[in-house]
Amino acid sequence: MADMKRIVASFFAVLCSSFLYAQESKESIVYLNGGGYVGSHNNIGAYMGLEYDRQLKGNWYWGARVSGTYFLGNPISYDWDGMGKSPYRNTVDQNIYKADAMIYYRIPVIKEIVKLRVGAGFGIGYHDIFDKDFNGKDKVIPYFNASFNWIVKCGKHLEFVLSPAIALCPSEFDYSYVQLGGETDINPWLTNLYGLSFGIGYRF
Repeated sequence: MADMKRIVASFFAVLCSSFLYAQESKESIVYLNGGGYVGSHNNIGAYMGLEYDRQLKGNWYWGARVSGTYFLGNPISYDWDGMGKSPYRNTVDQNIYKADAMIYYRIPVIKEIVKLRVGAGFGIGYHDIFDKDFNGKDKVIPYFNASFNWIVKCGKHLEFVLSPAIALCPSEFDYSYVQLGGETDINPWLTNLYGLSFGIGYRF
């Protein structure tokens, strides 16, 4: 009985601490993002996303986002006959719809105006595969995410999120250890690399 009381007391202590910690949050931001991507299944395309960020404490934020990547074409084509497995031959035409949870840290660069946002998280992706003969069906797979973006504040409520963080280098990465199931699939995959992107955010 005493153990049960301690467990209940500990639960409510953690609950109260979490509530009080949440009250320290200072701001929320809603972003509308867009840009281009290169996929490891020989895809190039455009993506759009909607993201909500909430300040935890200081420069720490958590975020939730939904996004869609839309297939535009294959950057590389092949004569498929007589060739062995190659990551560049693993062509799967598809749109990908994702939901992610993220943790961010903002590193001040120019006072409070320009910051480098570094983030990591996980999510779920729905792969809308165009060729339905490809292993029979669409796929739902888990992801790990990493991102590096510039945050530029403009006035009291407006801010921008920009990539790439380093010129000519991808700044956002989605990785999944799950194969889509094609005969040329090989692991590991950096499933999507996001290059040039731009987002506008409203801070409140």
